[in-house]
Amino acid sequence: MKTRLEFPDDIRPDFMGFTPSAFKFLAELRNSNERTWFKTQKMIYDLDVKFTMECLLAEFSDARRPTGFPVQGDPKRGAFRIYRDVRFSKNKNPYKTHAGAVMTRSGSKGDPGLIYVHIEPGQCFLSAGFYSPTREFLAAWRTRIATKPDHFLEMIEEFVKPRSKYYLRRRAALKTMPRGFQQYAESPVADYLKFKNFLVGRKITDKQAQSRKLLDLIADFGKTTHQILALVWEVHETAYEDDPRKHMRSKV
Repeated sequence: MKTRLEFPDDIRPDFMGFTPSAFKFLAELRNSNERTWFKTQKMIYDLDVKFTMECLLAEFSDARRPTGFPVQGDPKRGAFRIYRDVRFSKNKNPYKTHAGAVMTRSGSKGDPGLIYVHIEPGQCFLSAGFYSPTREFLAAWRTRIATKPDHFLEMIEEFVKPRSKYYLRRRAALKTMPRGFQQYAESPVADYLKFKNFLVGRKITDKQAQSRKLLDLIADFGKTTHQILALVWEVHETAYEDDPRKHMRSKV
Protein backbone atom coordinates (compact mmCIF):
# COMPACT_ATOMS: atom_id res chain seq x y z
CA MET A 1 0.00 0.00 0.00
CA LYS A 2 1.41 3.38 -1.03
CA THR A 3 1.97 6.02 1.62
CA ARG A 4 1.01 9.57 0.65
CA LEU A 5 2.99 12.33 2.33
CA GLU A 6 0.70 15.05 3.65
CA PHE A 7 1.88 18.28 5.25
CA PRO A 8 0.32 21.65 6.12
CA ASP A 9 0.72 24.19 3.33
CA ASP A 10 3.79 25.93 4.74
CA ILE A 11 5.58 23.00 6.39
CA ARG A 12 8.00 20.63 4.67
CA PRO A 13 11.41 19.19 5.59
CA ASP A 14 14.35 21.49 4.92
CA PHE A 15 15.35 21.67 1.27
CA MET A 16 18.77 20.07 0.82
CA GLY A 17 18.99 20.17 -2.98
CA PHE A 18 17.64 18.04 -5.79
CA THR A 19 19.21 14.59 -5.66
CA PRO A 20 21.35 13.06 -8.43
CA SER A 21 18.54 10.54 -8.89
CA ALA A 22 16.15 13.41 -9.69
CA PHE A 23 18.45 14.54 -12.49
CA LYS A 24 18.89 10.95 -13.67
CA PHE A 25 15.11 10.56 -13.80
CA LEU A 26 14.64 13.74 -15.84
CA ALA A 27 17.48 12.81 -18.20
CA GLU A 28 16.04 9.35 -18.81
CA LEU A 29 12.58 10.81 -19.30
CA ARG A 30 13.85 12.58 -22.42
CA ASN A 31 14.39 9.19 -24.08
CA SER A 32 11.56 7.27 -22.39
CA ASN A 33 8.71 9.73 -22.56
CA GLU A 34 5.86 7.27 -22.41
CA ARG A 35 3.38 6.18 -19.78
CA THR A 36 4.57 2.61 -19.21
CA TRP A 37 8.10 3.73 -18.32
CA PHE A 38 6.88 6.63 -16.20
CA LYS A 39 4.63 4.33 -14.17
CA THR A 40 7.64 2.23 -13.15
CA GLN A 41 9.56 5.36 -12.09
CA LYS A 42 6.75 7.38 -10.52
CA MET A 43 7.95 6.86 -6.95
CA ILE A 44 11.28 8.48 -7.87
CA TYR A 45 9.42 11.37 -9.46
CA ASP A 46 7.10 11.80 -6.47
CA LEU A 47 9.88 11.83 -3.87
CA ASP A 48 12.97 13.20 -5.61
CA VAL A 49 11.40 15.70 -8.00
CA LYS A 50 7.88 16.71 -6.95
CA PHE A 51 8.31 16.52 -3.18
CA THR A 52 11.76 18.14 -3.28
CA MET A 53 10.31 21.06 -5.27
CA GLU A 54 7.60 21.41 -2.62
CA CYS A 55 10.31 21.54 0.06
CA LEU A 56 12.05 24.31 -1.87
CA LEU A 57 8.84 26.34 -2.14
CA ALA A 58 8.18 25.87 1.57
CA GLU A 59 11.50 27.57 2.34
CA PHE A 60 10.01 30.70 0.74
CA SER A 61 6.54 30.48 2.30
CA ASP A 62 5.19 33.62 3.92
CA ALA A 63 6.36 32.49 7.36
CA ARG A 64 9.84 31.29 6.32
CA ARG A 65 11.01 33.41 3.39
CA PRO A 66 14.07 35.64 3.83
CA THR A 67 13.44 39.17 5.04
CA GLY A 68 12.66 41.42 2.10
CA PHE A 69 12.13 38.58 -0.37
CA PRO A 70 9.49 40.03 -2.72
CA VAL A 71 7.36 36.93 -3.38
CA GLN A 72 6.36 33.75 -1.57
CA GLY A 73 6.30 30.06 -2.35
CA ASP A 74 3.34 27.77 -1.87
CA PRO A 75 4.11 24.01 -1.92
CA LYS A 76 0.62 23.08 -3.07
CA ARG A 77 -0.11 25.85 -5.56
CA GLY A 78 3.26 26.93 -6.91
CA ALA A 79 4.64 23.82 -8.61
CA PHE A 80 3.70 22.90 -12.18
CA ARG A 81 2.42 19.44 -13.06
CA ILE A 82 4.73 17.21 -15.06
CA TYR A 83 1.83 16.13 -17.28
CA ARG A 84 1.63 17.93 -20.62
CA ASP A 85 -1.61 19.15 -22.19
CA VAL A 86 -1.34 17.50 -25.60
CA ARG A 87 -4.86 18.24 -26.85
CA PHE A 88 -3.79 20.98 -29.26
CA SER A 89 -0.12 20.12 -29.65
CA LYS A 90 1.68 18.25 -32.41
CA ASN A 91 4.05 16.97 -29.74
CA LYS A 92 2.16 14.11 -28.10
CA ASN A 93 4.78 13.26 -25.48
CA PRO A 94 2.77 12.97 -22.26
CA TYR A 95 5.37 14.40 -19.85
CA LYS A 96 7.49 17.51 -19.45
CA THR A 97 11.20 16.76 -19.15
CA HIS A 98 11.79 19.41 -16.52
CA ALA A 99 10.40 20.49 -13.16
CA GLY A 100 9.14 24.04 -12.72
CA ALA A 101 7.58 26.21 -10.04
CA VAL A 102 6.64 29.83 -9.50
CA MET A 103 6.66 32.17 -6.53
CA THR A 104 4.32 35.16 -6.55
CA ARG A 105 2.87 37.61 -4.04
CA SER A 106 0.11 35.14 -3.16
CA GLY A 107 2.12 32.00 -3.90
CA SER A 108 -0.33 30.96 -6.60
CA LYS A 109 0.12 30.68 -10.35
CA GLY A 110 -1.47 33.39 -12.46
CA ASP A 111 -0.47 36.38 -10.34
CA PRO A 112 1.34 39.20 -12.16
CA GLY A 113 5.05 39.31 -11.41
CA LEU A 114 6.83 36.08 -10.52
CA ILE A 115 10.06 34.26 -9.85
CA TYR A 116 10.27 30.97 -11.71
CA VAL A 117 12.54 28.01 -10.89
CA HIS A 118 13.40 25.62 -13.74
CA ILE A 119 15.13 22.31 -13.06
CA GLU A 120 16.36 20.38 -16.10
CA PRO A 121 19.65 18.53 -16.60
CA GLY A 122 22.14 20.96 -18.11
CA GLN A 123 19.53 23.71 -18.47
CA CYS A 124 18.57 24.90 -14.99
CA PHE A 125 17.75 28.57 -14.56
CA LEU A 126 15.86 31.19 -12.57
CA SER A 127 13.59 33.76 -14.16
CA ALA A 128 11.70 36.85 -12.96
CA GLY A 129 9.17 39.17 -14.56
CA PHE A 130 5.95 38.37 -16.38
CA TYR A 131 4.91 35.89 -19.06
CA SER A 132 1.95 35.82 -21.45
CA PRO A 133 0.27 38.99 -20.11
CA THR A 134 -3.14 40.35 -21.03
CA ARG A 135 -3.40 42.87 -23.85
CA GLU A 136 -4.29 45.66 -21.41
CA PHE A 137 -1.34 45.01 -19.17
CA LEU A 138 1.13 44.73 -22.05
CA ALA A 139 -0.09 48.05 -23.47
CA ALA A 140 0.32 49.72 -20.07
CA TRP A 141 3.80 48.20 -19.68
CA ARG A 142 4.91 49.47 -23.08
CA THR A 143 3.50 52.91 -22.32
CA ARG A 144 5.47 53.08 -19.08
CA ILE A 145 8.70 52.09 -20.84
CA ALA A 146 8.15 54.52 -23.72
CA THR A 147 7.32 57.51 -21.52
CA LYS A 148 10.06 56.91 -18.93
CA PRO A 149 12.86 55.36 -20.98
CA ASP A 150 15.74 56.57 -18.80
CA HIS A 151 14.31 54.92 -15.70
CA PHE A 152 13.73 51.67 -17.55
CA LEU A 153 17.23 51.57 -19.05
CA GLU A 154 18.76 52.27 -15.66
CA MET A 155 16.68 49.48 -14.13
CA ILE A 156 17.83 46.84 -16.65
CA GLU A 157 21.47 47.97 -16.81
CA GLU A 158 22.64 45.04 -14.69
CA PHE A 159 20.90 42.57 -16.98
CA VAL A 160 22.37 43.67 -20.30
CA LYS A 161 26.03 43.98 -19.35
CA PRO A 162 28.43 41.78 -21.34
CA ARG A 163 29.42 38.63 -19.42
CA SER A 164 26.87 39.36 -16.70
CA LYS A 165 25.46 36.36 -14.86
CA TYR A 166 22.03 37.84 -15.60
CA TYR A 167 20.36 38.17 -19.00
CA LEU A 168 17.11 39.21 -20.64
CA ARG A 169 15.10 36.31 -21.98
CA ARG A 170 13.88 37.39 -25.41
CA ARG A 171 10.75 35.31 -26.03
CA ALA A 172 8.04 35.90 -28.66
CA ALA A 173 9.15 39.41 -29.64
CA LEU A 174 7.54 41.33 -32.50
CA LYS A 175 9.57 42.02 -35.62
CA THR A 176 8.09 45.51 -36.03
CA MET A 177 6.93 48.19 -33.63
CA PRO A 178 3.63 47.38 -31.89
CA ARG A 179 0.51 49.23 -32.97
CA GLY A 180 0.28 52.63 -31.29
CA PHE A 181 4.02 52.86 -30.59
CA GLN A 182 5.41 53.60 -34.04
CA GLN A 183 6.50 57.08 -32.90
CA TYR A 184 9.03 55.42 -30.58
CA ALA A 185 10.82 53.54 -33.37
CA GLU A 186 13.97 55.62 -32.85
CA SER A 187 13.81 55.54 -29.07
CA PRO A 188 16.60 53.76 -27.16
CA VAL A 189 13.90 51.46 -25.73
CA ALA A 190 12.35 50.63 -29.13
CA ASP A 191 13.60 47.05 -29.07
CA TYR A 192 12.09 46.42 -25.62
CA LEU A 193 8.70 47.69 -26.75
CA LYS A 194 8.55 44.71 -29.11
CA PHE A 195 8.77 42.20 -26.27
CA LYS A 196 5.56 40.22 -25.66
CA ASN A 197 6.92 38.99 -22.34
CA PHE A 198 9.52 40.47 -20.04
CA LEU A 199 11.76 38.05 -18.19
CA VAL A 200 15.16 38.36 -16.57
CA GLY A 201 17.10 35.13 -16.21
CA ARG A 202 20.05 33.61 -14.42
CA LYS A 203 21.54 30.24 -15.26
CA ILE A 204 22.33 27.78 -12.48
CA THR A 205 24.40 24.66 -12.72
CA ASP A 206 23.22 21.15 -11.95
CA LYS A 207 25.65 21.12 -9.04
CA GLN A 208 24.14 24.31 -7.60
CA ALA A 209 20.64 22.85 -7.94
CA GLN A 210 21.76 19.78 -6.01
CA SER A 211 22.75 21.85 -2.99
CA ARG A 212 21.02 23.84 -0.29
CA LYS A 213 22.98 26.79 -1.67
CA LEU A 214 20.29 27.04 -4.33
CA LEU A 215 18.21 28.82 -1.69
CA ASP A 216 20.86 31.54 -1.41
CA LEU A 217 20.92 31.94 -5.20
CA ILE A 218 17.15 32.36 -5.27
CA ALA A 219 17.22 34.82 -2.37
CA ASP A 220 19.91 36.87 -4.11
CA PHE A 221 17.97 36.73 -7.39
CA GLY A 222 14.87 38.03 -5.63
CA LYS A 223 16.85 40.94 -4.22
CA THR A 224 18.37 41.71 -7.61
CA THR A 225 15.06 41.62 -9.49
CA HIS A 226 12.93 43.27 -6.81
CA GLN A 227 12.85 46.59 -8.68
CA ILE A 228 11.57 44.95 -11.85
CA LEU A 229 8.87 43.06 -9.97
CA ALA A 230 7.84 46.26 -8.18
CA LEU A 231 7.39 47.96 -11.55
CA VAL A 232 5.32 45.03 -12.82
CA TRP A 233 2.98 45.38 -9.83
CA GLU A 234 2.82 49.17 -10.14
CA VAL A 235 1.88 48.99 -13.83
CA HIS A 236 -0.65 46.24 -13.14
CA GLU A 237 -2.45 48.45 -10.64
CA THR A 238 -3.25 51.00 -13.38
CA ALA A 239 -3.49 48.79 -16.47
CA TYR A 240 -7.24 48.26 -16.22
CA GLU A 241 -8.42 51.72 -15.19
CA ASP A 242 -10.49 52.06 -18.38
CA ASP A 243 -11.78 48.50 -18.29
CA PRO A 244 -15.46 48.39 -17.21
CA ARG A 245 -14.81 44.92 -15.81
CA LYS A 246 -12.05 46.09 -13.45
CA HIS A 247 -14.31 45.62 -10.40
CA MET A 248 -14.27 41.91 -11.22
CA ARG A 249 -10.49 41.68 -11.01
CA SER A 250 -9.05 40.73 -7.63
CA LYS A 251 -5.87 42.48 -6.58
CA VAL A 252 -3.28 40.87 -4.41
